Amino acid sequence: MNKMGYKEVLSKTMSILSYICLIALFLIATFLLYFIVSNQIAKTKGEKPAISIYTIVSPSMEPTIMVYDVIIDTKVKSDAELKIGDIITFYSNTIDTGGYTVTHRIVDIYKNNGVIYYTTKGDNNMDKDAGLITIDNVVGKCKFIIPSIGKMQIFITSRAGWILIILIPALGIILMDIKKLIKIFRIKEQIEEIPQIKEVELIREKEENKKLRAVVEEANRMNKGKKNE
Repeated sequence: MNKMGYKEVLSKTMSILSYICLIALFLIATFLLYFIVSNQIAKTKGEKPAISIYTIVSPSMEPTIMVYDVIIDTKVKSDAELKIGDIITFYSNTIDTGGYTVTHRIVDIYKNNGVIYYTTKGDNNMDKDAGLITIDNVVGKCKFIIPSIGKMQIFITSRAGWILIILIPALGIILMDIKKLIKIFRIKEQIEEIPQIKEVELIREKEENKKLRAVVEEANRMNKGKKNE
């Protein structure tokens, strides 16, 4: 493969990678937009969100959920959806979390005066959580755990991450498009020049024909002169 071949392959590879990054970012942005809008609608209606996303910053659930893992919770509609062993995200009435949620495992369930209570505990904690949780405190049940993606979230929100993940692929796509536009304009100019080239060729052909006729006429005159002699 020659040098031009390598450049063409590299150019196509960079173009494909840029488009893949752009599509991935578009899908992520679409999901986040849906997440934000749906949560805002639920908040306006005084309801719990259908989907919740949390970045874990405490080691209390290790090794099941590590620090900087991201969990995706789904809304719990009734007590029948919960059982011992489930990991839930909830607001605690007794633990001072500064308004933040807690994500721990249900280790016990009991009923008192018609109300179902849940006892929770972090997998990495020695003791159970103080206080009891009811369905009203539960934000959602953990459905998916995405390992270490919280680190990427922190990186993307940094200046270097924003430049590397968003700005560079976007600039790459823009440069590729500019290169394509330049090629299109050049091809267009070449197409527009075709009639001019043909016209020049016709003029040259006419000039050559004139010269040829002049030579023929001169030859005829010379022949006539010789005959007259």
